[in-house]
Amino acid sequence: MLLYNAVIRINDEEYEYLLIRGNRIERIGRGNPPTASRKINLNGAAILPGFCDTHTHLSNIALMHSQLDLSGKNREEILNIVRRECEKRKIIVGRGWDESIWEKKEYLTKEELDEACQKKIVFLVREDGHLAVVNSYAARIFGISSPEGIVKEKEVEKIMKKLNLSNTLDFEYAQNYALSKGITCVHDFANLSTLKKYFDMHRMGRLKIRIYANFYHSGYSLVKRLGLYSGYGDNFLRIGSLKLFADGSIGAKTAATRYVDGTEVSPMLTRKKLKKMVSNANSAGIGVMTHAIGDRAIEEVIKAYEGTRKNRIEHFELAKEEHISSLGDSELSMQPNFLKWAKPGGLYERMLGSAWLTKNNPYRKILDMDKTLFFGSDCMPLDPLFGIDMALNTPYELQRISLNEAIGAYTIGAKYFGTRFGELKEGNVADLAIIKGNLWEKRDLKNAKIWVTIVDGKIMYTSE
Repeated sequence: MLLYNAVIRINDEEYEYLLIRGNRIERIGRGNPPTASRKINLNGAAILPGFCDTHTHLSNIALMHSQLDLSGKNREEILNIVRRECEKRKIIVGRGWDESIWEKKEYLTKEELDEACQKKIVFLVREDGHLAVVNSYAARIFGISSPEGIVKEKEVEKIMKKLNLSNTLDFEYAQNYALSKGITCVHDFANLSTLKKYFDMHRMGRLKIRIYANFYHSGYSLVKRLGLYSGYGDNFLRIGSLKLFADGSIGAKTAATRYVDGTEVSPMLTRKKLKKMVSNANSAGIGVMTHAIGDRAIEEVIKAYEGTRKNRIEHFELAKEEHISSLGDSELSMQPNFLKWAKPGGLYERMLGSAWLTKNNPYRKILDMDKTLFFGSDCMPLDPLFGIDMALNTPYELQRISLNEAIGAYTIGAKYFGTRFGELKEGNVADLAIIKGNLWEKRDLKNAKIWVTIVDGKIMYTSE
């Protein structure tokens, strides 16, 4: 398959065509293209390596498809949805609300949900997954004592487990959604139910994207007993790393830092306990990816990682320069789409004050200090072009990076599947994202659209 009349940039060199034979990139060149049995004129579209979202939850995409997707909705819209669904469903579950975009920047309340639906369980999870609100009926069922109906962190997880929604999740939809965003590879975070689902889908030949399946502590003992290790698997499904949590989120006010109102939140794990867990996992060949957003959690994780193998920190948002210089070989997976909250008057400034406004998510400093940076989305939203646009157009110097750097951060995560992935290079596996128009002539990528997504040399998605 020949893709010609294209825009391809590699190390600031520009090329015009790419030839695929089987599942490999055979040739990248300019001038007269070679012959091929199938030719596709791209009319100046850009060819990129397929995006690899290094921090995602396909189960969240599946959940919002099978239940209620509340992302981007205002307060009254959500309450109207609950009223309507109360007539149709036995249980009302939704995810994706974000009070920071509303005129009244306050969490949903139990009283509001009671007014919308009284005699059925209502459970609505905030976009970040670290906080939810329930109505009075659900509070009685689940033994929630909070007068506001607010639940956080492990309480959210417990309710999700009790609701047992795993059988309703459509992972076929989630895969197709990822493909529509140019994603050919994900570093997913999965509970045992989701992990089993991936293995079942792989056995039946139904995996369309590459999945590096990381797992929570609830699945750690089983993975270890079976003798599995990070990287075990093939080019479509591999066992990933153990996911640990050193803190929560800024929006839920559970990130370990000092807030503008004087509230001080401590890390969920001490460095001593974390170091023991990391050492235990690493000795079994299992990597660790630790969620750390607040500066206090980051400090604990860095200290715990000292002297260990190459592990990873997830989010790393409120990092100081001394944290970056102390990383050693630790890798970072960060989420540029979170910059939507890091604007003047936005969530981060209201929660943390102006001191962190220009310093959160310091991608420029991280790259300048030669550290390994991967980009992911955490499904907020699942859209690499949205995140890349944020990293290009942020007003703050410590966050702003170039288009090539942002593309690199959003593609090199495929290296977890081997050296033949994640780059446009002759001999590499043909996982590609094709975007209409010359990306290097655009500044606003929010409106750019994926045209074609190719996985393993095969067209898996086209917008036409």
